[in-house]
Amino acid sequence: DKSALRLAVSQTVTLPEFKEIAPFEYVSPEGRVTKGNPDLIRSEDYNFDLKWEMYPSTSELISITGFYKQIKNPINRAMARGSSGNFFFANTGEQANVYGVELDTRFDIIHAESTGSPELKLSINATKMWFNQDLLENYQYNNKSETELQGAADLILNGALTFSNNKENAFNVAISGNYSSDKIYALGAPEDKLNSATLFNNEIIEKGFVTLDLIVSKNLSQRIALKLSGKNLLNPNIKQTQFIEPQVGSAPDSNEIVRSYKKGVAVKLGLSIKLN
Repeated sequence: DKSALRLAVSQTVTLPEFKEIAPFEYVSPEGRVTKGNPDLIRSEDYNFDLKWEMYPSTSELISITGFYKQIKNPINRAMARGSSGNFFFANTGEQANVYGVELDTRFDIIHAESTGSPELKLSINATKMWFNQDLLENYQYNNKSETELQGAADLILNGALTFSNNKENAFNVAISGNYSSDKIYALGAPEDKLNSATLFNNEIIEKGFVTLDLIVSKNLSQRIALKLSGKNLLNPNIKQTQFIEPQVGSAPDSNEIVRSYKKGVAVKLGLSIKLN
């Protein structure tokens, strides 16, 4: 009565976005040049999920999921061959494999015994993944025939703490946080095909970071409500790095920051009025 076991098997497709197939170069606000690839083909995904769920109460949940995803013709952002520093999109391999475990929980720290009594809830979601993909010969560099999956973080953590006084003119507070570990922003590339083992640009890694959001709302009456929201309150410095291996001279290897930026904090205060 309080638990369930679910098995799901599905096949889906991932279609290229417009920017990935647009046959022209475009410059992003930060000055990076990216070109689409009209020869991209869609990716085919085979998904397997096995989930166990338990419900300690009507509002609480504990679930553990093991999953596997096989991706045919994965689409990746990669650096262009040569020394231009530009980017493009390509089906860089034949297959990618993703294995993972996900834990999802919802608990009542303070359970509302009746209408008008306060409640405090905690939600936690954690995902750990292992993944790799092969590289076609034209995209191999640094003697690599396979690599991790571009854009995928191997550890993702989410948490939310919510409070409500459950009164007629409710007062609600929600604090949520997220952590995403290091991931590949763009695959590396050889400077030329014949010397791909020695002349190459390594992949660009986006370092992991934490975000924090806050939402506070108060019903002033049955028709009027006030809402304050703050997004990305920590405003972390997001760094993208690239490992540099000098080919000549005695310069040491180094891990250089190729881009560092902040997304900024967004704070909004809103007043809503129901007219009906």
